Amino acid sequence: MTTSLDNSSGSAAEEPAAEQPLSIARPEPRSAEESQAALRELAQQARREMDVLGHNHDWVPEQPDGAYNVLIIGAGQAGLGAAFALQRHRIGGVKVLEAGPESSIGCWDRYARMHTLRSPKNMKGIELDIPSLHTQRWFEAKYGPEAWAATNLLPRLDWHDYLAWYRETTGADVDFHTWVSAVHAPTEPEGMFTVTAEQGATEGQKTTVTYRARRIIFALGLIGGGSTFLPPAVKALPDHVRAHTEDAIDFAALKGKKIVVLGGGASGFDNASAALEAGAGEVEMHVRRSEIPRQNSLRWMEFPGMQEHFYDLSDEQKWEFSLFNGGLPQPPTQAAVWRAYAQPNFHMKTDTRWASAEYVEDGSAKPVRITTQDGRVVEADYVISATGYTVDLSLRPELAEFLPDIALWSDEFAPAADGHPLGKCPYLGEGFQFQAKSGADPEAQEYIPRLFHFSTGARASHAVAGNQLSGIYGGLTRMSRRIAKDITRENWPAMFEEFKAFDYEEVGSIGEHRPGVDVPYPQGPRY
Repeated sequence: MTTSLDNSSGSAAEEPAAEQPLSIARPEPRSAEESQAALRELAQQARREMDVLGHNHDWVPEQPDGAYNVLIIGAGQAGLGAAFALQRHRIGGVKVLEAGPESSIGCWDRYARMHTLRSPKNMKGIELDIPSLHTQRWFEAKYGPEAWAATNLLPRLDWHDYLAWYRETTGADVDFHTWVSAVHAPTEPEGMFTVTAEQGATEGQKTTVTYRARRIIFALGLIGGGSTFLPPAVKALPDHVRAHTEDAIDFAALKGKKIVVLGGGASGFDNASAALEAGAGEVEMHVRRSEIPRQNSLRWMEFPGMQEHFYDLSDEQKWEFSLFNGGLPQPPTQAAVWRAYAQPNFHMKTDTRWASAEYVEDGSAKPVRITTQDGRVVEADYVISATGYTVDLSLRPELAEFLPDIALWSDEFAPAADGHPLGKCPYLGEGFQFQAKSGADPEAQEYIPRLFHFSTGARASHAVAGNQLSGIYGGLTRMSRRIAKDITRENWPAMFEEFKAFDYEEVGSIGEHRPGVDVPYPQGPRY
């Protein structure tokens, strides 16, 4: 039975407002001149903190023939955070590859269409141990402390601008317009990976480039574990009448049209609002559940035991939690709901499941005909599928050469072999490194753990500590520690030989101090 929830008088959508408002009175922001000056000073302060709190000894050997110690694929928040985390361990020779332009970071000015982030504004994140890199310091510098106090959730495009400032301030070495097409295994024992990429901003003028690296971090965001998910009924429709929420959607072309949004999560509400604000004639949202979820389980997970130590649980405990958590619905934000219901031509239909969807070419006014399981027929001009993502490493072209040797949960944990989708998650090690399947050849056993998956497929092994903001601090610290540990182990024989040959003379004079000849020395226990 389909239930209609719209914003007409007396509808089920009209309920008391939430007890806590999303913001209070908005103070006037600083002037552009004040903001720019404050942000420059903040960047200088952050760099001073990096110097004060940083290591002061270069210890990682350079790789031969221009190869990198670590290559990071993806320059969103996860990739930039990974580069900085390695920098804090004084690991040099790190290069980041980004398919997009310098002006665009991650999803935030592309397919993210919400007004604000949903993560708490004050959690630990990619600033790591540098207070002046925290979003609070940036926001206060740009808009003023009063503006931060009046803001509960960080605005999306401000987060994007913060990431641009963070990238510049931390000095990440990024190659833009670089689309990775393949990653190849080492051709000799303990050798380098080879990465092939197409580089250039203009189609038809791109060149093929190669990189060589000892280690690779895959930080490819929500699609990094597989791909977007389209239900078969949606996938069967022609491209020009349907899209996934991650796609580039020409909302202006939908002006006056009827849109059906499939899915009632956060991205569903965000895209419904974006369409209506661009002039869509009507948006009808179809939701399978009888009501929109209200409880957000992520808020419970935001504590150190979960963010930093979930991996340390037993496989049985991790699997049990992942199954339970995977069955919990994720709600939209309160602001996303209010934003959609502010539009008079937004309608939500709960208890609605599709039986079929077809493209109509008989001259009908609307080209998409949807039939629900209860027999209702809905005609639409366009469908937006807010149906999330699937984890399936076989869909990742950059992993094709390694897939036969990468251990999945279904390979290593018997209960995960029953066909449950979580069984397709990679069975990661403590630092997000892929692990080789039992029985893989010795070469693969050596090089597979030098590949790191910092993306959505990490959820079965590390829960929120992957690329999600709710746990990214724990993920970055775990991964960078593991890489530093592996580098130490690999280079320990040479380090030990260096130590045995080490010659640093601490005491150069035996006898009384000679003023004017010897350097001054402390005369007391205080300055």
